[in-house]
Amino acid sequence: MEEEQEKTLCAQLGVVDDSLFFLLLIIAATLLSFWSVSLQRKGLCLTIQGKTETAGQLPPIYPIRHKASAIIVGALGFFLCLALRTLEEAEEGGDCVAKRSARSNLWASLFVLLAAMLRYQDLDFVERCQASLEEEDTLPD
Repeated sequence: MEEEQEKTLCAQLGVVDDSLFFLLLIIAATLLSFWSVSLQRKGLCLTIQGKTETAGQLPPIYPIRHKASAIIVGALGFFLCLALRTLEEAEEGGDCVAKRSARSNLWASLFVLLAAMLRYQDLDFVERCQASLEEEDTLPD
């Protein structure tokens, strides 16, 4: 194998390894989200059964959701950077199909990252408002 070709393949292998790592992070964040929803469900079931004290002893959901969202935003940031790099490489070549695909993937990566950032920001906003209402003791019964 030619030295230049091997160098290119090794670089591609590094990108694939990084992609696998960030996909694993997304899977871990999804599992954290699953756990937070299952805790929320358990709390609701306990409350319905009249076991509000036990429900109140469950771990708080916000920190779990916050960590999961932060992991997702970080991982999606990597994929946006990868899409930018792919577009740059496609623009250097003459393949119009590769250019079109790279542009589409860049927009998709950007929109997915923006959606995750909006959800993260909303999660923080809701938590701050909730904490503020609890401090003022103005939560509805």
